[in-house]
Amino acid sequence: MKTILVPTDFSLPAENAAHYAVSLAKVLKADVLLCNAIKVTSEMPIAAQVTWPIMDYSTLKQEAISNLDALVEKLCDPSSLDDDQSLHPRIVYESNKGTVHQVVSALIKEKEIDLVVMGMAGASGLVQFLLGSNSKEMIEKADFPILFIPYAAGFKKILKIVFATNLDRNELGPLKSLINLAVLLNAEITITHITNKEVNVDSKQQYKMDVFMSEVIEKINHPQIKFEKVWNIDVDNGLDWIIDQQDIDMIAVVHHRHHILERIFIGSHTQRLSRHIEIPLLVFPPDNES
Repeated sequence: MKTILVPTDFSLPAENAAHYAVSLAKVLKADVLLCNAIKVTSEMPIAAQVTWPIMDYSTLKQEAISNLDALVEKLCDPSSLDDDQSLHPRIVYESNKGTVHQVVSALIKEKEIDLVVMGMAGASGLVQFLLGSNSKEMIEKADFPILFIPYAAGFKKILKIVFATNLDRNELGPLKSLINLAVLLNAEITITHITNKEVNVDSKQQYKMDVFMSEVIEKINHPQIKFEKVWNIDVDNGLDWIIDQQDIDMIAVVHHRHHILERIFIGSHTQRLSRHIEIPLLVFPPDNES
């Protein structure tokens, strides 16, 4: 792994995510690239212009660079480092004009970025993405993996990862990427499928499970991987149960893009899960070439 990209708005949740990314980068022997998206006031909605003073791009850029310098200094402060004496990762930063998704996507294409790490913040008992509506755009449009870090989550050694699957072949590519990460972390992966009824041996559902696992065995070689079925009333409650009952360090899912009306009225498992998860959540886009 080469570089971990960390978008930041200089909030406390963003800073926590940056600290997590630095610790993860040490384990993965990767660099850290901080980025800040500058949206100039003239391009913001009228309501936003009333709230914020009008500043030109050069002023906003200078302020962002100053904040990035201060963040790098915090991340390199010896008192904030863990007991691991391994080499501290190289930390650089960029500040560019555009939305968070535009800035991150451009850097993904330009740099050797392997992973994006973002923060989440708790509010009124729910977990909200630190960048608000921008993060919803990220999770809907991103064609790269994003690791979301809850505000209260500190870095600890990642030993067990749960990959929640709906047995879709488009999840094989993301699973292979996850296994590459697990190898670097020396972590165990549990593939979990949630179903709302007991699966008979000769059922279509069991056949689908068998086919999926056969493809995993055929295309993916990883000794520390196992498969579990979870019975629950629905997927969302099953995901809750996994988080509550199992001693896991990370949960990984593939975010399948739903029909626009379903997104508006129902939402997705990924979005609902992200509201109350207390451990890092790794979200992959589907592999449409599978």
